[in-house]
Amino acid sequence: MIYSTVTGPDKLHHKVKDSSAQVEIHNTLLELYLSHDLDFPSISQSNIDDGGNDLAHKSSKAVSNGKAISNKEDVNDEKGRQERRRKGLTLLKSAWPSELEQPLYDVDLAIILCEMNDFKEGLLFLYEKMKLYKEVIACYMQVHDHEGLIACCKRLGDLGKGGDPSLWADLLKYFGELGEDCSKEVKEILTYIERDDILPPIVVLQTLAKNPCLTLSVIKDYIARKLEHESQLIEEDRRAMEKYQEESSTMRKEIQDLRTNARIFQLSKCTACTFTLDLPAVHFMCMHSFHQHCLGDNEKECPECAPEYRAVLETKRSLEQSSKNPDQFFQQVKSSKDGFSVIADYFGKGIISKTSNGPSEAVRSNSASSGNDF
Repeated sequence: MIYSTVTGPDKLHHKVKDSSAQVEIHNTLLELYLSHDLDFPSISQSNIDDGGNDLAHKSSKAVSNGKAISNKEDVNDEKGRQERRRKGLTLLKSAWPSELEQPLYDVDLAIILCEMNDFKEGLLFLYEKMKLYKEVIACYMQVHDHEGLIACCKRLGDLGKGGDPSLWADLLKYFGELGEDCSKEVKEILTYIERDDILPPIVVLQTLAKNPCLTLSVIKDYIARKLEHESQLIEEDRRAMEKYQEESSTMRKEIQDLRTNARIFQLSKCTACTFTLDLPAVHFMCMHSFHQHCLGDNEKECPECAPEYRAVLETKRSLEQSSKNPDQFFQQVKSSKDGFSVIADYFGKGIISKTSNGPSEAVRSNSASSGNDF
């Protein structure tokens, strides 16, 4: 009677969609599929004998061939267990379709069942579905499945597909502390770390230095490429610095010329209407000239240069506002891969003075000096 109750989980599974208790039914099915303690032997009428002598004869035959029968039963049990696990994995996937945020079963219970019955495939599916990627790679690390570990990180560590690139850093740390020769795996990992610029070279060196079985030849090419790349960046920064210095020097000369020398306006056409320029005319120091009637009531700023001038004023106003928010400065330094570049950027924009104690100190010191005479 018991067997007739539990030998039909597949039929029950097909009726789940029409049931109002889908979660409870799925939970029960999953427990039946994964449990090691439950067997579902098929009982046929041909195995039941009405005669006692025939039953005794079969019993004695079973004793004489006990070892063979036991081995056959073990094989059948293992096949049955694998089949139930296959159905359990199918249940986990089918009851959690992509369009649902929550599955039609208890996730916590499913995880506990998979852990209790050592069902790795189910655990991997649940962790990946819940975006617990670090737990996924931890499962591979526990069984030292290096090939599966790298394949998993290729699938889950791609930022462009919504993955977590920091998995490669965890993977490098794992092989750095492994204590055995894993040169092939480390070289492949470094390819992705270099591609996505996940870790600075110094961190890579410190991590791999913990593994005594790894030699310098493993990271020689990686370090050479990083040094070449850094040299290129330094050269680009040097050229940009020289360009900005030349532009700054040119601007200083123009400012000095405007302050000390007279300007001769020789434009013969109005910048706005392009007709011949006649009096009354208005000339601006930016060397644009207009008919007075073309300017209308706006005679204080050049219509051509006004948008750019307003953008500069807006940028200046934004920088002044940033200087009053030290928390934003420290947050940018903490979250940036290169905190020094953030500090240099603040210095370059004049938000931090050389003698200030913080990003807003420059503004405070200027305000104090303007209100006090020494």
